[in-house]
Amino acid sequence: MTFTNVSLRYALSLGVLVGIVSAPFASFGQGLLAISSITGGSSVFVFRNVAKVARRVTAAVKPTLSKVKRLETVVRLKKQYETTAKTTPKVNRAKVVVYSQAAVKTATGLPPEKGSQLFAGFGEYYLDRGEIETAIERFQEAMTLDPKNVEARTGYSEALAAKGNDLLAKDQAAVAKGIFLEALKFDPNNVAANFGLAEVYADLGQTAEAIAAYEKSLAADPKLTEIYLPLGALYYQTGEIAKADDLLTKALVLSPNNAETQFFLGLVRSAQGKYEEALAGFQKAKTLDPTMADAFYYSGQMQVRLKRTADSIPDFLKATELKPQSFEAWFEIGEAYLEMKNFDEAIKAYTKAKALQNNNWEVYEGLGESFREASKYVDAQANYNLAAIFYAGVKDNNKDTLARLHSNNGFVIAQQCEIDIQKNIPCNWRSVVNSLKKAADTSNDPIDIGNLGWAYFRQGHTAFEAKDMATAAPILEMAKATLEKTVALGPPASEFALQNLASAQIDLADYKGAIDTLTKLIAIRPNESFPKYALGVAYNKSGDLANAETWLRKASDAEPNNVGYLVGLADTLITRKNGKELQKIIDRIRPLDPAMAANLDQRKKLLRL
Repeated sequence: MTFTNVSLRYALSLGVLVGIVSAPFASFGQGLLAISSITGGSSVFVFRNVAKVARRVTAAVKPTLSKVKRLETVVRLKKQYETTAKTTPKVNRAKVVVYSQAAVKTATGLPPEKGSQLFAGFGEYYLDRGEIETAIERFQEAMTLDPKNVEARTGYSEALAAKGNDLLAKDQAAVAKGIFLEALKFDPNNVAANFGLAEVYADLGQTAEAIAAYEKSLAADPKLTEIYLPLGALYYQTGEIAKADDLLTKALVLSPNNAETQFFLGLVRSAQGKYEEALAGFQKAKTLDPTMADAFYYSGQMQVRLKRTADSIPDFLKATELKPQSFEAWFEIGEAYLEMKNFDEAIKAYTKAKALQNNNWEVYEGLGESFREASKYVDAQANYNLAAIFYAGVKDNNKDTLARLHSNNGFVIAQQCEIDIQKNIPCNWRSVVNSLKKAADTSNDPIDIGNLGWAYFRQGHTAFEAKDMATAAPILEMAKATLEKTVALGPPASEFALQNLASAQIDLADYKGAIDTLTKLIAIRPNESFPKYALGVAYNKSGDLANAETWLRKASDAEPNNVGYLVGLADTLITRKNGKELQKIIDRIRPLDPAMAANLDQRKKLLRL
């Protein structure tokens, strides 16, 4: 699968920011609200979304005529052959001789060659009467008298072919195969034996042999138009679309109300990229045969390809009603509901598909996506993990796809961390790092490397906030090194890596480095306010209060209702003892957060500004 367009997923949350800066002054401290206090919310992860079209499961085997439909074709073909045979002069066939005891007595009294001709005539007599077994016996007697009797050999071959096709119509293909092969020994050009053998080969999945036998029959008797459908279907299976198109188009002209012809021509149109025409064929097939599950399934597929996802769902559901064990249909239902953001129904459908194929990585990825979108991150993580395990076992797998699965796995673990942190549950950042390291090692892609840097930062930042610098420092150094590597690799990964790098640098008290990093980021993304706020923080921490005020003003002017930015600016003005400007900022905060404004009023009063 290919990646969709990379998009930055900024995790900055105003709720996080306001929640922190609205705390009492005892916890606010004397300095400015440091970026390290909100870097958990300010760091950036790049989420690689799923390319839906690329993940569409396709049937492992292309559709074929069902056994029932093949048997119906055999009956029609046999009938057509018998009809045309009545009006076609027989070649190398004996003259019919009415069987009687007197005739037999006459035949046995003749020289072998002459007697053989009479017995061949007896065979033709019984063949015309439909008494196949008796006809076979008479032809055998004729060949016993004269093994070189061409008419006897041809008649014997014809009788065997008739017997074989009768057996074939009774679903006894294995027995029929031997009889057809025997018939062709005596007459290699036997049309009925060839088309019968073609059906046997089709039943056995020997497509090339089936095509050759059908073609031989059609070449010998072009009037056998019933061959068009089964032969066209076989050419579709082999990917010879032009030949399939020619045959199935002819079949449709002759029998426009044949559901199978409409269906297979629909498959051909789909292969040609003519989705509207394909849809028309499948819909006609549905109408002609409301029990044809595949017609509903492929009709749904065409709706998806025509970007009518909502219209595809009834077709897919009908396909599962007719064929409850259709893995492909259940999977497509999951994909459709996921695209429509009906995550609960998507989960139900994928779960049905999983019950039918519990080792299919695409199903687990679909479940991972659905659970992630539904904010059920624990379940999402379990399914992404299984998707990665099963995909790793796929022969010739794509490293970017495997990397994406590891990356998404790490992302949802991190998302669950955000929830756990609010509940004072320790976050397992090590698992996040491990997943994202697998992604980076697999793809060596700058985005995956940058996300690994993000994970190192988040892990180190957690220890930093716990005031465990001995643990935090080496991890933050790994974050810094990884993010510097990402920046050096250039866009698009370098842009989000700059913001994460600045966060790590501030935690490491490398304020000069953070200022340089954020200055570069602002030059690239001049319209974003958070980097300006972060730059103001970095200047404040470095002691450059004038520049701190400048950048904090730019951030708060860009987002006038962002209380966090305004409080940061207010704190800098307090440090600069600029009571006049401070009052203006407090007045801007008051309608947004009266409690915070009151706290700032109190502080201003205490400091006599």
